[in-house]
Amino acid sequence: MDHRRMLSILIVGGAVAVGAACTASSQSTGAGGNGGEGGDGAWGGTAGGGAGSSNTGGSGGEGGSLFPDGGLSGGGGSGPGDDCAEEAKLVYIIGQDNELYSFYPPTLEVKLVGVINCQESVYTPFSMAVDRKGVAWILFNNGKIYHVSTKDASCVPTSYAVGQQSFQTFGMGFVSDKAGSSAETLYVADYVGKGLAKIDTSSLMLTTVGPWNGISGAAELTGTGDARLFGFFNKTPIIIAEIDKSTGNILSQAPQPTVNIGSGWAFAFWGGDFWLFTSPSGDSQIDRYSPAAGTTTTVKTGLGTNIVGAGVSTCAPVQPPK
Repeated sequence: MDHRRMLSILIVGGAVAVGAACTASSQSTGAGGNGGEGGDGAWGGTAGGGAGSSNTGGSGGEGGSLFPDGGLSGGGGSGPGDDCAEEAKLVYIIGQDNELYSFYPPTLEVKLVGVINCQESVYTPFSMAVDRKGVAWILFNNGKIYHVSTKDASCVPTSYAVGQQSFQTFGMGFVSDKAGSSAETLYVADYVGKGLAKIDTSSLMLTTVGPWNGISGAAELTGTGDARLFGFFNKTPIIIAEIDKSTGNILSQAPQPTVNIGSGWAFAFWGGDFWLFTSPSGDSQIDRYSPAAGTTTTVKTGLGTNIVGAGVSTCAPVQPPK
């Protein structure tokens, strides 16, 4: 669910993008350590050297409350007998140089799956979502969507028609239709702020849901197995908000005053927390926003690339692993 902040000119669906990412190593970055407790709002740690880094960030600021109703509940887990592919139980991230990685939140391990080759010599990845079969839906900045295997990074074009309903580029996220259900829907958030839409995964037709209310602007999306939809809004400060997927109305929001997007941004929900991928210095880092604790903490720096998209399927757990 994910893309880059726009500052210097590079075609990105009518917007512009910052700089170039570092080249990612073909090795796993390994597990990072645990971040410190949320504190005075200052960033702890800086972006490190390369993809071999397992640097640990320090303290983040207070993240606010996102779940006034008491938190998450219900399904979305990946228990025995479910329909989830094993590869669908991880978070996936895509770099602007076409590198696809898996990310396992409990250990902070970031591992290269492969470099995708979607025959796009000029355009680059913009956003990503992952379905329950472990297929990554990757949007490029020319508006085309590709199916990419999370097993081997192989790429297949889709027949999605670019520019439907004037949605050229957008954030993306799958959400369960009902808590614990294997039925899911792909939602998209228009990059220029028109609001929420959804794409039928069979016909590849896009239909609008509704405009934002209470918040405007670009958003990345992530969804859960208990049928909840969230947006990472590029505002000042950054806002993570719960979205009514039937209307586009904002249900609750949590400002993130310590988060600096920089040259790339993406996020995913896994195990009760939100995992934010940003590039404040051009080299991506990972922050964890914990709604339960109301804290945002830098947990890993020095990814060695500029992450522009993240995807997690509705198979991911909605509660912290036991």
